[in-house]
This record gives sequence, structure tokens and C-alpha cells, in this order.
Amino acid sequence: MKKTTRYLIAVLLMILSVNLTSCGVIDSIKNKFRSNNEYFDYVGSNQVDQISIQSVRDESFKFLVTDEKAILNMYELLAKAKVSETKSDLQPDYKVEITMGNEVEQFNYVVGEYEGNFYNDEMSFTVSKRLDEGILQNLSIISKPRDFEYIYYEPILEIINNLSSTLGYENRKVGVDIKGDVDCLKYIFSTDLESFLKKARKITPNIDIIDNNESDFDIIIRIKNRGYSTTKYKSNITVEDKQEKNQYYYYIVGENEYNEWDTNIYTKDNLPKDVERNW
Repeated sequence: MKKTTRYLIAVLLMILSVNLTSCGVIDSIKNKFRSNNEYFDYVGSNQVDQISIQSVRDESFKFLVTDEKAILNMYELLAKAKVSETKSDLQPDYKVEITMGNEVEQFNYVVGEYEGNFYNDEMSFTVSKRLDEGILQNLSIISKPRDFEYIYYEPILEIINNLSSTLGYENRKVGVDIKGDVDCLKYIFSTDLESFLKKARKITPNIDIIDNNESDFDIIIRIKNRGYSTTKYKSNITVEDKQEKNQYYYYIVGENEYNEWDTNIYTKDNLPKDVERNW
């Protein structure tokens, strides 16, 4: 009897162990493949009064989302965000505040699909779709140039390349000043800046974005927009060689036809009269 009892107890323990393990495995699988996180459930439960999205680079550029449908669209994007163990090391593009009565929850947001791109001091998430696109589709006031990343950064890269033999970038630090380009700051994102710098460093390795440290650089590149629409773009790019006390001044004129940009870069010496009159 004792042997039989011990045997039955052993069998019962094995069955119980298998059941518990199976439940744990199943729960683990469920959690792994669950499409939504539960952290942002409150956003989709009619508790949120408004969501503000403030550009870090352009203080005048701020969205206030109060429409229930727009808030639900925001919730659908956030609910699919993946919990991340790390936070993006890029400068945030937006500050996001979710207001519920007297409570406000704040997040930093790096535009683009990037690990840990939506975070605060307590939590970090990876948002797989640009939140700004989800908000901008409800607005009709934005006239961002088509393929902004191309029309903005490619002329800068071309000018850097054209001046390489003149300036001699070796052992010289090049700084790009974008803070003065106030009309375009709202469209400048950290992931795009990172992509631009990777390309620029193939031409001049010691190039970086100026961040209140202009005195650290030997060559300064400044960008100043002179007007744009979805299909037209004008800008000035100034390159200052501080050591040689030389300055190079460029006019950029772009027009988008058939979804492609036709871009011309002029100097003062070859600037057409019709362009000069309309500048």
C-alpha cells in the first residue's frame, strides 16, 4: 500500500507539474504574440481630454488633438507599440503630453521606426508607424514640400562635395547650422539628420550638426529657406571658412514635376536675372 500510495503521489505531482508548465508556456506564447500592449488602454477609453504634440526644434509648431476620432486613431497606433528595453539615443523630435483631467503623462518621440522611439522616465516603446502621419492626415494646413528629405539635404551634400577640393576638409571640423532655418525646423527629424550625416561623412569625416557650439568648428554651413510649397522650393546655403575668412553663397531653386525634383544650384556669378528678380 505504501509503495502504491507513493507511486500515485508521484504521478499526481508529475501531472500537476506538466499542467503548470504548459499553462506557463501557453501564457508566454500568448504574451509574445499579442498584437496590442495594454499600457495605453486609457487613451482609448474616453478618459483623455487632449493630446498635445510639440515640436522640439520649432516651438511655434504644436498640435492639440481633442477630436475623439483623432484620439482613437492615436490610441490604435500606441496600442500596437512594442515595449522596449532601451531608449533611442537620438534627440527627440516631439514632446507628447496626454492630458486626463488634472493628470498629464509626458513622452519623448523620435519620428520614424527606431528602437525605443517613444519614451519617458518610466517606460519605453517602439512605435512602428510615424505618429505624425496619423495626426497630419486629419489636417489640411500643412504644405510640406514633396520628398522634403531629398530637396532639403541633397543640395547641401552637393555643395559640400563641390567645395571639397577648395576647402580641404582633412583635419578641419565642419558644422551645419539648421537652427536658423526656422521655416523648415518642423520638418527636420533626427533620423533624417542621422542619414544625412552618414552621407556627408563620406565626403568630410569631421562634420556634425551645430548645437550651441559654433566656436568648435572651422567651417560653418548655414541653411536659410526663402519660400516653399508642395512643388516649389527656394533656399540659400552659405559656407563660411573661418580660418581663411572666405564665404561662399549659393541659391537653390527646385521645382517638382512628375513627382521628381528639378533642382538648380546657382552662385552670385551665374544667377539668372529672372531668378534674381523673384528672390
